[in-house]
Amino acid sequence: MTTILLSYNEVQTLARKAACGAGLPHGVAEDVGQAAVWLSARGIDAVGVVIDALGSQAEVLGDQSAIDALCCGETAEIAFEGRSCSLMLIGLAGAVAANTAMNLTLCYDGGVEPLALAANPAELAASALSLRLHSPPDGGMPMPRRSPRPAATDAAAYAAALGLAARTYVPASELSRAQGAGAGTTDND
Repeated sequence: MTTILLSYNEVQTLARKAACGAGLPHGVAEDVGQAAVWLSARGIDAVGVVIDALGSQAEVLGDQSAIDALCCGETAEIAFEGRSCSLMLIGLAGAVAANTAMNLTLCYDGGVEPLALAANPAELAASALSLRLHSPPDGGMPMPRRSPRPAATDAAAYAAALGLAARTYVPASELSRAQGAGAGTTDND
């Protein structure tokens, strides 16, 4: 079996681009890239996990929403039952835990394992029952204050922002390509 060694940056970029190419929104694709780095740092073929998870885009979107709900206190736990790619959920949660210093824990029959200490998430994924935001007993790691979800965005403002973003796009034409727009034949990133 042939393997390829990638840098963390390459893992993140490749996972993000794959998620965008599969049709996921750019913000979720960024989260998928961060999850891939978190998994890769723990010895897991993160690109393989991402490709497997992208077979069920709705589950990836649901996982991201569930983690947001867990972190802001809208739900108490995320169950693993019925998930086709629990490693992707663990990777997404691990990236959130690392970025926010929240104490997310995996619960399984034998107890709980903080994601910050999870050395082998692949083994934990096989026996995990749920994911929770853990409040440690006195003397433990302090819990950061939970923040509410971001404020809702007005549809008109959203449309205006999309219009402004569209100004950055170059129309596809032979002239624009001749003047350097697009990847052409030198796309190597």
